[in-house]
Amino acid sequence: MKTLVKMLMVTAVMAGPVFADSHHPQERGHKGDAMMGMMNHEQMQTMHQHMEKMQALMAEIRQESDPEKRTALMQTHMQDMQEGMQMMSSQGGMSPGSKGMSPMGMEERMGMMEQRMSMMHMMMQQMMEHDVEEKKYE
Repeated sequence: MKTLVKMLMVTAVMAGPVFADSHHPQERGHKGDAMMGMMNHEQMQTMHQHMEKMQALMAEIRQESDPEKRTALMQTHMQDMQEGMQMMSSQGGMSPGSKGMSPMGMEERMGMMEQRMSMMHMMMQQMMEHDVEEKKYE
């Protein structure tokens, strides 16, 4: 049940930017609308590094045999997952009219969406692995 709630929470947070643009059809055509709900390349790199950190921490959790150290690592991993979720929701894009924004082509936009979906997938994997490791020692 916990896993289901976590997965629903992740899905809801990640789906927000995707649907945000569809509620304002009258604003289409404004310079910058193509970036609404999208992470830029730098933000994607930061998120990717964060995901690698979480994966390394999960590997460390699997190797740890001391229950106290394991619990501390699990708490750190949970905090990292929450930070990752905040990064994905707060870095969801730029507001229209921001300086330095340029219109994005359809292929580039699709590529960015694929990267975001990949990040969402990795975050869900981390949540499921966390849940499995948590249940091992209940």
